[in-house]
Amino acid sequence: MARVSKIRLDKITYTRVLDTFDLVLGKLNKNEIRTFLYSLMSGTERLMVAKRFAAITLIQRGLSDKDIADRLKMTRATINKLKLIMRVKDQGFALSLKKLRRDKMAREINEMLLGLAKGTAEVFLTHRIKPPNDYPKVK
Repeated sequence: MARVSKIRLDKITYTRVLDTFDLVLGKLNKNEIRTFLYSLMSGTERLMVAKRFAAITLIQRGLSDKDIADRLKMTRATINKLKLIMRVKDQGFALSLKKLRRDKMAREINEMLLGLAKGTAEVFLTHRIKPPNDYPKVK
């Protein structure tokens, strides 16, 4: 786990620090987030966070603790801690996994559409059908 100073922040500073961090992350796109986190965190810290999230997605998919541990080179104790955290604080995980599924669905739809477009192009070429964009323009 990450280490934080034992000297506690006052409530206002604590809230402002976290609000600022959340605001910055919310304003950045994917590449900017990657650059920001690269500057902010060590490689080990980034990998730790990424592996935790990967483990959470695999837990949600129903993989066994052993499979997750083998794939991500994590201990089963860490996986059990993540399961406990998921039960207690599931809102953030549910939200991020929902967005991940939506993006995955969008990719799958794009792949299907590209496959459909490829098949349509093959039909046009094979059967010498004039594609719609070759029709004369209406003036």
